[in-house]
Amino acid sequence: MPLPVDWGVTVYTHGRLARLHGLPNVLAAALAAAGFVVSGMVRGTFPFGDVSRNTNDLGQQLIPMHAHLRDVLTGDAAGDLTFNWASGFGVAFLGDYQSYLGSTLSWLVLLFPRDGMDLALFVIATTALALAAAAMTAYLRLLRPAGPAWLAVAAGVSYALGGWALDDGAYMTIWLYGLVAFPTLCLLCEWILRRRRSWLPVCVAPFVVALLWTSHFYTVYMATIGAAIVVLVRVISYDATVSWRVRVGGVLRCAVAVVAGIGLAAPLLVPTFWAVRYSRPSPDVQFHAMDWLDFLSRLLAGSEGVGSSPGLAVGTVLLLLAASLPFNRAVPVRERLVWTVAIGLTVLSMQVALTHTVWHGFDTPNGSPFRQAFVVAGLLVIAGWISGSAGLRGVAPVVAPLVLVGGLYLVVRSGPFVTPTTRVVVPVVAGVALVAWLAWRFTERRPWVAAVAAGVVGAAVVVEATAGAVAIDQARAEFLYAYPGWGDVNDEVRALVQGGERWPEARLSPGAHATQNDPMLLGGQGSQYYSSTIPDELSAALAGLGFGYSAYVRANVDPANPVVDAVFAVGARAVADDGALRLDENPDVAPLVTVRPAEPWTSSDPAPFGTQETALGADVYTVPRVALAPEPGLTVTGRRRDSLLEPATPGEPAELRVTASCPAGSEVYLAAPAFVGEVLTEATGWLTVLRQTTRSPGVYTGAPMLRVGTAAADGAVEVVLRVYGPARLPASPVGCLDRAALTEAVAALRAGAPSSVDVGGHDVTATLPPSASASTVVLGVLRTPGWRCSVDGGEAATPATVAGLIAVPAEAGASEVSCAYRPRGLRMGLAVGAAALAVVAALGVAAAVRRRLSGPAGRTS
Repeated sequence: MPLPVDWGVTVYTHGRLARLHGLPNVLAAALAAAGFVVSGMVRGTFPFGDVSRNTNDLGQQLIPMHAHLRDVLTGDAAGDLTFNWASGFGVAFLGDYQSYLGSTLSWLVLLFPRDGMDLALFVIATTALALAAAAMTAYLRLLRPAGPAWLAVAAGVSYALGGWALDDGAYMTIWLYGLVAFPTLCLLCEWILRRRRSWLPVCVAPFVVALLWTSHFYTVYMATIGAAIVVLVRVISYDATVSWRVRVGGVLRCAVAVVAGIGLAAPLLVPTFWAVRYSRPSPDVQFHAMDWLDFLSRLLAGSEGVGSSPGLAVGTVLLLLAASLPFNRAVPVRERLVWTVAIGLTVLSMQVALTHTVWHGFDTPNGSPFRQAFVVAGLLVIAGWISGSAGLRGVAPVVAPLVLVGGLYLVVRSGPFVTPTTRVVVPVVAGVALVAWLAWRFTERRPWVAAVAAGVVGAAVVVEATAGAVAIDQARAEFLYAYPGWGDVNDEVRALVQGGERWPEARLSPGAHATQNDPMLLGGQGSQYYSSTIPDELSAALAGLGFGYSAYVRANVDPANPVVDAVFAVGARAVADDGALRLDENPDVAPLVTVRPAEPWTSSDPAPFGTQETALGADVYTVPRVALAPEPGLTVTGRRRDSLLEPATPGEPAELRVTASCPAGSEVYLAAPAFVGEVLTEATGWLTVLRQTTRSPGVYTGAPMLRVGTAAADGAVEVVLRVYGPARLPASPVGCLDRAALTEAVAALRAGAPSSVDVGGHDVTATLPPSASASTVVLGVLRTPGWRCSVDGGEAATPATVAGLIAVPAEAGASEVSCAYRPRGLRMGLAVGAAALAVVAALGVAAAVRRRLSGPAGRTS
């Protein structure tokens, strides 16, 4: 099928119009993948060396969640795609699937063993970069079919191995789907614009759009904005022979395809919208624009500034070509002007608070404020291709870019984001490109000279991208932590968990030996969970029960508390004793489902002690009045809600003795989530509660409840605290646990337990023993939006709560209680998806009928 002409826009031809083929696309993909792989070899990162590449969220979230997805797909998980029984004592999974996994490449985990998720994520990242290079190359060759294939390949590699892809996307693998989506969406819309008499592209494109939007809605949303910019630039750039009716019609057809594709993705997108809406919010962040010189310094290859600056680099050659566009008379004036203005405004939008918010879904991100930078990088690559494929006419498009880029280089070469590699590769590659151009121009443009020049420049592009990847990874590793890869500890903990599994009779917590998502990584069912989509209700409930936390309560720290374990049926925990791993069995465990009185008992003690007692349904703590005895040099002010401790000499240790009276032999616990300092424990000596460098104590980070000692034979309790700077202590920081009372309470819950409990992928059914009185059935699961419960098959309703736990009132004689989780918005999403599918089908049928009726004369190429 011949390629349709590029109507209304100049097509730069040097002979016959070339047929679009896939070899350059494959070559671009191979070179991008090779560059990324070689950079890992040079750095000695996994899988080519012992240096871990599991930076930040890659090791903490993405690898554990991919491991859990593999378990779901193979039937080895406690849960399904909608619900995850492993983490947070039971939590929704669909939001995590959309936020961290996606539907495009995550299935590749099935090709790797369970302990091979580190390698699986490396392969997924490499594949995504290859796809991005291939998609960009394909789009550029469709845009200008007669342009030099080697330049399209170089442009595709420059895009895929650009600053954003290597600095931000390489460890946030899920973000790379946005990198793939931008050129893919541009390609689809260009196809639609060119086939203006055919509805086939409009019917096919929605399915690709749906796949992209279910891969990672967040960055694909940004890619969609970027593609819209490209489409508008394209139609505005058409010359005067193209009517506005045709232009508007093309834009509308493209919009229909994209909207229909988003509609097809609605069954996953709508529930994800609600999951994000119900998630734990982070404090409002006010956007601050960067210094423009620092901002523009990220245009240079090899520059690094993850988390604080935009990765705009696309390599020196493409940057020079993009800068040449305004000066290149081989490109029509209208096209040069529109592209230059569009790119300038897009760059400006990154520095303006209002448009910055729009780019990020109307929510300023907490960290990495320029996540849309890959779109600008893509626009620069397209601009560079338009100019380069037209040929550089005259001296101005050669000299002006060298002056602009050279000037920027000289001004920012000592800037905070410029690496030593940048200082070398930018002038060297610019020199190589200039020499290649001069050799081609002054040797009468002989074919063999052009071929050699193209080969040298292409090689320089790949080498520069690879060197930049090494420099970026090395610079990033200096301040971002990389979690260890899978090792012996992982094997040992997983073996312990699998050997002691008793779910759903009891939970087995793997602890937190590798990450805060160890239940997904290593197996078992624990509280540990870290996700940006963690329900706010779950976060608040865990913090109220004495759990520690970080990341604004999006990640929790297990207090390993006996009352919490009893409430949530944690029957064993993987612990390390003197370096040896073992299972710590817990005999005082209530069933997963318990039957309480119709009016459950509520504790009057302050949180978290009283909250734990309410969850258990029994009085097991004594919360005494405390006396504070600071040593000289330590000032204590305020006593009603909390006390502020301030040493006279910051940095010098100062001690505070907290004294109280409790039942003899009771276990003493400290609950001080915002306390920055140390506590003297009878088991380990001085123990850090929160470090001095802790970020926003009590807000961003909180300490878990800690066991610090045992009440003396006379009931005396003394807790010694040590501070080095200002610290806060709550009014009731000490609680004393009566272990005998706890054992008695657990025994009572066991005695009245349901006859049977059946746990499915996202539901629980309990068969109740005969009872002549009303009761409340309580699940060892924290209530989050989406849970619905019924009694004896009656109408399902949102359950009540007891200290955050799911609680279902049951009348006398009730025999069964059922609770099931269904993501909110699922029905609506299915309805929208079905409607979108109907629209696409109708368009397809209409197009087929029109084609048949019109006959051969009405067909378009």
